[in-house]
Amino acid sequence: MRVLVTGATGYVGLNVVHSLVDGEYDPVALLRPGTSERRLPDGVETVAGDIRDPDSLPSALAGVDSVVHLAAAVYPGQDMTGINVEGTANLLEAADGAGVENVVFASTIGAHPEVPINPDSTYQTSKASAEELFVDGEFGFEYSIVYPTYILGQRDYRLARYDMFRPVAANRVLVPPLYTYDDYNIVHVDDVVGTVEHALTVGGQRRYLVSGPNVDSVEVMRTVADSVGGDCRVVNVPYPLTKYGIVPTIDFLHRLGVSPVGGSGFAERGDFGTLRTGLTERAPVEQRGWRAAIEDTAAWYREVGLL
Repeated sequence: MRVLVTGATGYVGLNVVHSLVDGEYDPVALLRPGTSERRLPDGVETVAGDIRDPDSLPSALAGVDSVVHLAAAVYPGQDMTGINVEGTANLLEAADGAGVENVVFASTIGAHPEVPINPDSTYQTSKASAEELFVDGEFGFEYSIVYPTYILGQRDYRLARYDMFRPVAANRVLVPPLYTYDDYNIVHVDDVVGTVEHALTVGGQRRYLVSGPNVDSVEVMRTVADSVGGDCRVVNVPYPLTKYGIVPTIDFLHRLGVSPVGGSGFAERGDFGTLRTGLTERAPVEQRGWRAAIEDTAAWYREVGLL
């Protein structure tokens, strides 16, 4: 099966391409002009194209059986409408015109129909708008939508997860609520890749939630501490004490010029994909689990000399 992969040099994309090469697939990486292919597996076919440029897509899709659409704008300041919505529309029209049989689309947990969307998140709303293109379009291909929670695992070349590990490796004592106050729902990138491959094989109009259990941030950070192999001790401080005691104290010290930063940023909630219980621990493949995800991420950072 010849599979075009958009976002092939991204975090999930690299893992998908490496896995497809090892399986019974012939991946084709869609690369924008100027994109480096040095982290792709040796010998992987590449084609030039940009989902924002509809004229570049027909030639890229020639002879393609399926598409894995992973390209997305994620960070503030990026063109989320142009890439996530309009770019997806361009790709779907071109895929339909090329006679593609199956499209697998990576969305986000916040856009899942059973999860309340955050209207203030441009990323979530853009992904939800992109999904409407699949549902409302009269295309000749089958499609699947994959909804992962917080992804960890190898090949984080952009260091998107590094700040989760660096403070633990650099400190002897870590108080998790000072860094983040929230539970985590972590999935291994291999579980996401496995779900993508499952969708390629099964086809049909399907939605796949890829989630683990909700895990307390203290337990997560203790597992991170074990995985980095340092001397960090993770200490649990109740959030009310953090919010009403430690944070005001840091703010006061900041005003005096003693602390280089204020306290407000130390008590902010994060969004790490937590779900109501009925939606946890789901995937169409056997999951490797959140502990393995943390351990493999730390092992990869060590391998590349970052820990």
